[in-house]
Amino acid sequence: MQPKLIDEKTNEEYNIGDSDTVTAQFAIAIPIALGLAEALIASLLLIGKVIELFGEKYVEASEVIENVKNNKYEYYKAAIKNGILYIGPAIDYPTAFSRVYNFNLDVFCKNRDLARKLAQNVADSFPFGGFIRGPEKEGQSSIYFYHYHVYEILSPSSNSSYKLPCHIFFP
Repeated sequence: MQPKLIDEKTNEEYNIGDSDTVTAQFAIAIPIALGLAEALIASLLLIGKVIELFGEKYVEASEVIENVKNNKYEYYKAAIKNGILYIGPAIDYPTAFSRVYNFNLDVFCKNRDLARKLAQNVADSFPFGGFIRGPEKEGQSSIYFYHYHVYEILSPSSNSSYKLPCHIFFP
């Protein structure tokens, strides 16, 4: 059985390995916002630098960081899998805010200022307030990126807080 990619918008199917559709399937499979050349996308797929999460394609962050820094988009979906950070489709600010505030999901921002602003806005939105920590970077390898953590203050009369399990990354 030959693996297939399905264009979610048109429901058109593409067979992986079919030379007539190989270019089209890569264009559909990878977030266009990352601005990757089709040859690079093909290489990344072959060596496992692209994964599928939540029905969307994510690329290993270390492979696309320059594209992100030089792109017009400011926010991206992000996820950590097996200790590696992956960057997914570009998103707008309200979606980035919601990913952190409502769903505790990771976000990758184009730069440090955007990451700090997003983190602080989320912290300020909690009923009893919050605060941020960072930027920090847990490791020294190129697969680790600076990020902020957001904490929610749980009550006005105590010093207790809750650290959101998500990260707000930046290059």
